[in-house]
Amino acid sequence: MAGIQATTLFALGTLLLTAFVLGELFERLGLESIIGYIVAGLLLGPSVLKLVEPGSVSAFGTLGATLILFLAGLREDNVGEIFGHKKARQLGLVLLATSFAFIFGALHFTGSMFLPYDTVQQFLFLAIAYAVVDIGVPTKVMLSKGKLDTEIGRYTIRASVINVTVGLLALVGLVMYSSGLVEALLQAGAIVAFAGGFYLLHENMHKLDDYIMRFEETQAQFAITFSMLLLLAYMAEQIGLSAVVGAFFAGTLVSRSEFSESRAFQEKIKALGLGLFVPVFFGWFGLQISITGMISNFDAALYLFGLSTFIKLLVGGVMSRVQDIEDPLMVASSLVTLDIETLVILLIGIDAGILTEQMLQIFAPAVFMSIITISLLFKIDEKYVERYITH
Repeated sequence: MAGIQATTLFALGTLLLTAFVLGELFERLGLESIIGYIVAGLLLGPSVLKLVEPGSVSAFGTLGATLILFLAGLREDNVGEIFGHKKARQLGLVLLATSFAFIFGALHFTGSMFLPYDTVQQFLFLAIAYAVVDIGVPTKVMLSKGKLDTEIGRYTIRASVINVTVGLLALVGLVMYSSGLVEALLQAGAIVAFAGGFYLLHENMHKLDDYIMRFEETQAQFAITFSMLLLLAYMAEQIGLSAVVGAFFAGTLVSRSEFSESRAFQEKIKALGLGLFVPVFFGWFGLQISITGMISNFDAALYLFGLSTFIKLLVGGVMSRVQDIEDPLMVASSLVTLDIETLVILLIGIDAGILTEQMLQIFAPAVFMSIITISLLFKIDEKYVERYITH
């Protein structure tokens, strides 16, 4: 036990230190610190220095993913406003449907030339995985640039949440269709029970808030909030959705409480998330990347990334322009990243025996490319806004 604890402490400390150093370096170079975090994991992992094993920090990485979405959820006053936002709902649903149809069509006709797959079921899983958008990276980038609380930030994140939620529900439907009747009915019942429980909590949060406020110590209030985050994330994952989606909805619940508005609470949750678990999450992903695996599967990674990026930039830009959104390039740029949501779908496909482990090495370069892409597009957008909109 002592050896295991020592290994975890060394791995976590080394990864955090390296991630912050490289993150700061990339920030000074004008890029996102996220890239530095991933490079830190790549250097420390089995592919290069072999100092840190991915499994030693995997639990901390999972917490990082959930905390990113929890922070995003804290900025929403009412979950009904997310799905009730007409423009965001249109963007999220049109983006999902168009991306899915485009990617599936391309895979059906040319996918076997680049990928180790050739069945309709495999292409359906890949189309759903690459049609959903990432929420964590755009949230982190917008947060660092002070854009998350703007109208564009709320519009983009709400559209992303709708896209991911409906995409995961479609995946659940696909899995249920592939399963037997009994398993399908059980999963459907679990989803209905989760939705009903969330609705009751959402509508009665003010009553629960009264009990939480009786704890005078902010530490106790924080602990109860953190417990709610973990439990909702766990339940969402158990019914076939993603833990990060559960974390987002946990944030929307807590945002309705009085204590969440206090400066002490905000500082603690940001310090815990952005200062510890978020760098570990991206570093943990870097640990799992194999340089040789990425090189050997680079053509497949570039093919899938190209399909996904092209259609998302096109639909995101056109939809936001039609809806008269102020900065369509920022909106479109925020929709191209691929991360934890896509990874969750791919892992489900691997666990079901539909996809192979090779898919992780195909997926890894796409994440790296998408993060670099969103960073560069945000830089271009800043110069565009400064030159043509503000003058």
